[in-house]
Amino acid sequence: MSNGSEIERFVFPDTGEAVRMLLIDGEPRFVATDVCTVLGYGGGARNAIGRLPDRMKGVEEINTPGGVQRMTVITEPGVYRLVMRSNLASAEAFQDWIAEEVVPAIRRTGSYSAVPAPAYVIPASYAEALELAARQARELEAVQTRVAELEPEAARAARTLDADGLALVGTVAKRFGLQERKLREFLYAEGLLIRNGLRRNEPLARYVQSGHFDVKITLVGEPVRERSTTYVTPKGEALIWKRLYDAGVVGSPRPPARQLDLLHTT
Repeated sequence: MSNGSEIERFVFPDTGEAVRMLLIDGEPRFVATDVCTVLGYGGGARNAIGRLPDRMKGVEEINTPGGVQRMTVITEPGVYRLVMRSNLASAEAFQDWIAEEVVPAIRRTGSYSAVPAPAYVIPASYAEALELAARQARELEAVQTRVAELEPEAARAARTLDADGLALVGTVAKRFGLQERKLREFLYAEGLLIRNGLRRNEPLARYVQSGHFDVKITLVGEPVRERSTTYVTPKGEALIWKRLYDAGVVGSPRPPARQLDLLHTT
């Protein structure tokens, strides 16, 4: 437990509600009641927090205007677990904001700034504007050409993968009635997929070896480079459903019919 940790307050722009955050050993921790308020838990906040695994929550002594107070804080995976169970339409936007803006900024600078860096340099002259427009047109044409080249190859690959029982994470999300982004965040939190680094979105090696996932390597681009794509096996779908049920994300212990016979092998 830290001694009077310093806290930072920031505001979710979609709703104007504040969420307090602090760093513990360089990792963000969020005040649990604030997160529950943004996600619409209301009187169910205590139960929602109580259902989180111990590894995703803790108690910290936090400096406030009224003095040091003990507060329950949750990890980033804990936030995503609460997002998965929220019924608010704004929950996904909150998740995107935390995952894509707040946390990366905190890890990069130690704090969050709502002022974004400029996305592009404004041309200083008419000639520069014409050059920029021409370059963008060439880049767009190159992308469209590459897409046209890859479409037949992608269709053949999809037929082959379906025959083998493999599915993309997005396909699994649709089968389970979930949004792909929410399912990915769940798989990160559960330690099934790698969140960051060169192997981002790939499964941990032990889950490939156990037959829950597969990774296909293709050569793309000029110059040629390797691109990896993660696929879920039928056995992996059964495991994911079991994890979702254990976490309270889905209400039935029985997965879709095609995975029933695989539960005992997960």
